[in-house]
Amino acid sequence: MKIIFYIFTIFPLRFAFQLWDYVFKVIPVYALSFLPAFRITKKNLSIAFSDLAEHELDLLAKESYKETLKSFYETLYTWSRSSKKIVQITKKINNRFLFNNSEQETGLIIFALHNRSIDFMLRWISSQRSHTSLYKKIKSKPIDNFVKKLRQEGNCKMVETGIGGVKTILKSLENNQMTCMASDQVPARGLGVYVKFFNHECYSFALAPNLARKSKKPIVLAYLSYDRNLGHVMNFKKPSKEIYSESGVQVMNDEMESVIRQSPAEYSWEYKKFRRLLSVPKDIYKD
Repeated sequence: MKIIFYIFTIFPLRFAFQLWDYVFKVIPVYALSFLPAFRITKKNLSIAFSDLAEHELDLLAKESYKETLKSFYETLYTWSRSSKKIVQITKKINNRFLFNNSEQETGLIIFALHNRSIDFMLRWISSQRSHTSLYKKIKSKPIDNFVKKLRQEGNCKMVETGIGGVKTILKSLENNQMTCMASDQVPARGLGVYVKFFNHECYSFALAPNLARKSKKPIVLAYLSYDRNLGHVMNFKKPSKEIYSESGVQVMNDEMESVIRQSPAEYSWEYKKFRRLLSVPKDIYKD
């Protein structure tokens, strides 16, 4: 399977990105509007940035959808290259000291958001330090087996979302290990709380702040970004100390929102992030 993903990503990342830039210069917004993922992207952006004029919204949605396709290419690229290659093309690490503590003797909680490819980010992290982390199954069993095996390189362990998985992660933190989790998607019922995200009461994943409060372990935000002049950049950010309080989930959302606002197009808006709003009982994604 690795060779298949390699064939699909035969071009270097920088060249592939330039190719997407060229293609999108000639694609009109009207043509993209027939694509479900683009419509979801635009809907999400209209909710998060309600002050944008229609033409501004169209341009941002088009740019975001282009970056989503680049992120998909990044993911396939990651699945078909060695971790050494991923480390090699990661040109900068911001605030690395937050990730590398003294001889890695302390447990660490990393919460991440879907800025570009999560798999690229996880591959870099796994190459530096083993961890026990949440894993959501992929519908295709062959791809699921392949990706799970890839994510478990370097003595990493993947556990499914649920009480059993949470207990395993908590135990790993008590043993001074590390855990990583994407915290920006809509969780299953019972695993989240309603707090604000882009000024809307949104059902949000509560596990990372809850683990931080219970375990008293350090917690940091991690995300991937791309600098056109430099290349891929790994970023770590220390959240407010209030993340250990009862309002920790709100603090987490505020931290992620702050990152997204810096470069809205890089965030993966094609997910139905606002499908559970406290004030809107109906499905806002239905036409």
